[in-house]
Amino acid sequence: MNILFTNIGRRGYLVDLLKADRNFEGKVFVSDCDKTASGLYGAADKYFILPKPVDNPELYIDNLLRLCEKKRVDIVVPVIDPEIPILAKAKERFAEKGIMVLVSNPEVVEICNSKKMMNRFLIENGFEVIQTYDTIESFEEARAKSKIDFPVFIKEDFGSASLGAGVVKSIEELKFRFNDGMIVQENILGEEYGVDIFNDWQLRPVRIVIKKKLAMRSGETDKAITAYDDSILDLSIRLGKTLKHFGPLDCDMLRKGDQIFIIDLNPRFGGGYPASHLAGANLLGLLSKLKLKQPIEIDYKAYRDGVLTMKDIGLKSVTFESE
Repeated sequence: MNILFTNIGRRGYLVDLLKADRNFEGKVFVSDCDKTASGLYGAADKYFILPKPVDNPELYIDNLLRLCEKKRVDIVVPVIDPEIPILAKAKERFAEKGIMVLVSNPEVVEICNSKKMMNRFLIENGFEVIQTYDTIESFEEARAKSKIDFPVFIKEDFGSASLGAGVVKSIEELKFRFNDGMIVQENILGEEYGVDIFNDWQLRPVRIVIKKKLAMRSGETDKAITAYDDSILDLSIRLGKTLKHFGPLDCDMLRKGDQIFIIDLNPRFGGGYPASHLAGANLLGLLSKLKLKQPIEIDYKAYRDGVLTMKDIGLKSVTFESE
């Protein structure tokens, strides 16, 4: 079973984790649009440079499909947000060639990519959400009715890596920092959790791993410790059954007292996945069963509680020939 991680960036650890699995048989390839991406230079069997997906989606898909056929790739695993909608729309082209692209259908991807659409989906399905406003005017109306007040939290509707996000303490600061495409939310202080919700090919949640976030860096989990939590587990099962995503879902939740809010959904392996894997939840090892549509037993405790995972800073050097 040959696997290709696309736009690998700095996440070369995904290759290392897969290669360390004694049950894995096959080759691991990586690609990126940037030849200086550190994840290209590691344990992968071979790396490839492909066009940037968002610059020319059709060209990217054509090149990716050609590469997959040439190298007999069975599974394509994207790890960054921008290319996921592109791959979701093209996944059937790959399926016709016997290649599984690890993305959900376009409707699910759209819900996950937009904070406003995510909130609408959550409300329609009975989940608690943080108060959210998409204009300064609507926020001021709610504030006048004492529904919300400063400080508030702003973020991009389609943002990733926490770009542009932050706490705002006054109307003057809000008017200065807010722009079209942003949302304003109640600033809730609480414990943040990252949850991996893995659905099988029948779109049923079969693995759930709960991690308490201890530190973040550039919008990605830097330190996390695994935990068992019945309330978060029940909410995660309900979310997986309702959203009906395919494969991995990286979900961020915020707990304040007895309330648990879903604050972000990423339909891919997220930056916190190593904490799940190193605690015993080998979700990468389930990909072959997903591809072959084999049954995967439900196990929501397939990991050890209290395992702390920390990301370290490693160094790599590569010599390029002069152009």
